[in-house]
Parts: sequence; C-alpha cells; structure tokens
Amino acid sequence: MNIKIAYFSGTGCTEFVAETVANEFKARGHRVLFCNIRNINDNNEDFDLLIICFVVHACNAPEPVMEWVRNLEKVNNKPTVVISVSGGGEVTPNLACRVPLKKALKKKNYQLIYEKMLVMPSNWIVETKQKLCLKLLEILPYKVSFIVNDILIGNKNFTFPLPGNRILTMLGSLERIGAHSFGKNIKVEKTCNGCGKCVKQCPVSNITLKDNKPAFDKKCILCLNCIYSCPKKALTPTIMKFVVIKNGFSLKELLEKPFSNDEIDLDNEAKGIAWIGVKRYLSNTSDILEPMHKKRSNTGF
Repeated sequence: MNIKIAYFSGTGCTEFVAETVANEFKARGHRVLFCNIRNINDNNEDFDLLIICFVVHACNAPEPVMEWVRNLEKVNNKPTVVISVSGGGEVTPNLACRVPLKKALKKKNYQLIYEKMLVMPSNWIVETKQKLCLKLLEILPYKVSFIVNDILIGNKNFTFPLPGNRILTMLGSLERIGAHSFGKNIKVEKTCNGCGKCVKQCPVSNITLKDNKPAFDKKCILCLNCIYSCPKKALTPTIMKFVVIKNGFSLKELLEKPFSNDEIDLDNEAKGIAWIGVKRYLSNTSDILEPMHKKRSNTGF
C-alpha cells in the first residue's frame, strides 16, 4: 500500500511522531511518501491512504495545515487518518481540535477512517519533567504500533466532542491573533550574530534577515522554535512571556538521553490538573503494541 504522511511541525515533536508512524508502516512492508506541509512543492504521486499529523495550535490544526487541505484537489472517498499531537493530551480544550480539519477534509471528499491524539513533551507554558519526557518518548513507538495495526486490520476510531468543546475550539482560534502579535514583537538582542538559523527553523517563513538581523512578520504561530533554537539566545519575547519555558526546549537533547526501564511515579511526576491527560495517556496500556521493527531486530531479521 502507498501511504502519504503529511505533517506540520514546530519544534520537531510532530515531525518525530510522523517519522515514527512512517517507520512502523515501512517495517510492515508498506511504501511511504513523506510530505512536510510547509514545503510548497509537494509531490503528486498517487497514494492509497492519507495520514495527516499536526501539532495542536490554538485548540485547532495550525493555519498552514488548514490551508494545505483547502488547496487539495477533490478525490473519491480517499481513506484518511488524522493524528493530532499535544503536550496535554486528549483533554479540554483539545477535545475538538480535529473537528475543523475533519470538516475541511470532508469537503474534499476524503473519508476519515481513524483519528487519534498522541502526546509529546510540552514546549510551552509548563515544562514537562525530564522523567515524564523520557517516558513519553519511550512509549511513543508502542502507541504508534497499536494505531498502525488498528488501521491495517480495519478498526475505526472516532471521537465526538460535545458542543462545549467545539465552542472552545472556535474561541481558541482567537489565540492566533495573539500569536501574530507575539512574533511581531520579538526583541533581537545585541548577542545576535546574524547566523540565520531562526530563518531556516521558522515553519511559516515569518522571519527574514535585514541588515544581518532577523525581522519578524505577522504570520507567527507561536511554535517558539526560533527562540529555543537560537544558538546565542538572542531572541526575547516582549509580550506573552509566560508561554516560553524558562529552561528552553530541545527535542534533540531529550532524544540523546538514555531511557530507563524503571517505572515512574505518575502521581508525583504528573501532579496537578495540567497533567491529567498525560497521566491518563501513560496509564492506558490497552492501546500499546510492540513495534514491528523491534520484533524484527529481536528475532535477528
């Protein structure tokens, strides 16, 4: 089967999820077409199944994802899977985050067959404790393997958010206005050396170099990638400072840390109302399955 995985990522967590999904399908003998939604020059190869992975932004799919779907050509009931990624999990106000995207896909005659939320370490407002981060990364392939197996054997998974959650999703779109203002008002410190890394890292091309210094437009989606990836720590928010994690965020650094086989105390590591969804996600062992590539490596294949 030819599977097209289209993803949109900020600090790299959703890209890592999409890669994990791709690797599991490949391990099961399927061909994967990998598509970064930020790239305008998308391939037009035919595919049997479309999978869209997106990071939750403002209780919705990011605007570039919605625009990408709106620009798709109409199809004839093409099977589609939607995977959302967040640091909080399947909780209010994220419960209806896939609804607008599903409606847009339906207008293009894409047939939703499966939807799911996956959890990755939080990169804004509240920092995820390191033990919790590593446990989320450790369990991800097992959660993905379950999803891939479910899809291949024809199981369905749908959610039906209540009206209140749908309203929250609609109100959440107002956050995009704040995001645009946030990006426009990022201060460039004197330590900036004009390396241009922020320009390359921005997933919506909101940053350009002017006089060897970054200049910001009004397309920011609050992914914070420019701030976290700046080697000189030269970008400082002047408004909504609370969204930036004090110690920064680096998925690469987390992935370099060894996993521990020890059980973690979720009551301690995921304490508080902000972590209810993460705690539920990690506690649920009914939706995990050993990854196929892990089975093959264990049997010598």
